[in-house]
Amino acid sequence: MVWFLKTLILIVIAFSSGVVIAGGVFAFIAVIGIVPRMAQRTHTENKIVLYENAIITGGVFGCLTMVFDFNIPIGYFSIIPAFAIGIFVGSLAVSIAEVLNVVPVFMRRASLKTGLGLFVASIAFGKMFGSLIYFIIPNFYK
Repeated sequence: MVWFLKTLILIVIAFSSGVVIAGGVFAFIAVIGIVPRMAQRTHTENKIVLYENAIITGGVFGCLTMVFDFNIPIGYFSIIPAFAIGIFVGSLAVSIAEVLNVVPVFMRRASLKTGLGLFVASIAFGKMFGSLIYFIIPNFYK
């Protein structure tokens, strides 16, 4: 009975943590306005709901692939999802780069005269080191 309670508590904590992280990521995407900006750039403003549903579906599918270990035997057809993922990551990177114009405005309003280069470099190096740790250390994510 004690083992069941411990397991149940761990499941609740893990699920709650996942919900908080996913909510933060989706809130970040929503706050910086990536979806409306991408729709405006591509002149497809009438499809914003479709874009938002696709992002949510992708997030749910991504979470399921992290929880359950399964393979989809699609062979050469894996090029199609890889192409879609590349388009999404590229679009996200361009949108975030466009939003990075906020950093100089923030520095100016906060009356910070120096350190902008260090601020942006620290973000880049943090991302680089995190990626290196993730990809170089075997089974780091398990």
